[in-house]
Amino acid sequence: MMATGAWCAWVLMVGAVALGTSNPLYLAVILLGVLLVAAMAPRTETAVAGFRTLLFFGLAMFAISLVIATINGSYGEHILFTMPGPDLPDWLGGLRLGGPVSAEGLAAAGIRGLAILCVLLAFGVFNGAVSPHQLLRTAPAALFHASLVVTVGLTLLPSSIEDVRRIREMRALRGAPGGLRQLPALVVPAVIGGLERSMRLAEAMEARGYAAAPPAARGPRLIGGLAAPLFLFAAVGWFYYSPLRLPAVLAALAGAGCIVAWGWGSSRARHTTRLRDEPTALIDSVLIVLSVGITVVALAGKSVGWVEMGYNPFAGLAMPPFEVPGALVALAAAWPAVRLAFATPVVPREEPPHAPAHVRVHQEQRP
Repeated sequence: MMATGAWCAWVLMVGAVALGTSNPLYLAVILLGVLLVAAMAPRTETAVAGFRTLLFFGLAMFAISLVIATINGSYGEHILFTMPGPDLPDWLGGLRLGGPVSAEGLAAAGIRGLAILCVLLAFGVFNGAVSPHQLLRTAPAALFHASLVVTVGLTLLPSSIEDVRRIREMRALRGAPGGLRQLPALVVPAVIGGLERSMRLAEAMEARGYAAAPPAARGPRLIGGLAAPLFLFAAVGWFYYSPLRLPAVLAALAGAGCIVAWGWGSSRARHTTRLRDEPTALIDSVLIVLSVGITVVALAGKSVGWVEMGYNPFAGLAMPPFEVPGALVALAAAWPAVRLAFATPVVPREEPPHAPAHVRVHQEQRP
């Protein structure tokens, strides 16, 4: 199966590519790739429920974006209809309620909703394929507390869905009616149960010393603090001053070096014990590097002229371009499906039914 680092690189790549493009054709390719990965990724019953919930939420966000574009009205040449609404004063900053609704405005709203849908579905696949405990074990020691917060956050959605399912089953066994009117009877116990579970988790973590951490040395902290002004100078020099592009690249490399130095120094200050290190196959390492490269191309490819993945529907509502470089970047969202298709399935070892207990224990401990 795929390593946890490969899944992390994939979900970050999909988020960067989906939010960095405004071409609906490329977004459709990304969405199809994420759905293909979702069909082949390992998942549990709770993960399927979480993915279904995120799918409904993403479709709702897509519909809400269209409704907001319809209510607020939009500018464009192709006017479809006019929504009635009051005339608001100019000092509200151009806020509109009603007015002409154009096809360009609906297209722009649909593109934004499609990008959000891609990101939510990618997160749903990642949440079902990767255990939060695996994510915490593979995190660097310098990011232990941040990874701990992310781990607790990732467990919120599956546990909440499981609480709602359990409450629905109990209410159905007692003959309680269903419908939207009974929604508070489902949500309120689930929220209360989530708060109680969070309090128990916080007390258990505090009792086990998770909040106690040695402070990082002054040197790594100063070096890490230099990364922010270096990255700021790199962004300003690259995007606004053409003569400073070479110093901007050097500043970006120096900022990345400061981040690496800070992580190395902070990791040395914290000693962690791992019972089992997750091995990363060579193919997963290659795919991680590929995902990072595609992320960089999607974010900075337009500035250097490598790939163009933008589209402006207000420029006459022309047909969106579909070129090979952009299509390959969008198609990269499906590489976990290829990796999982050629992966060797893990077959559990069968044990004889008449084996004694101590023999079964030795077989389970055998690598």
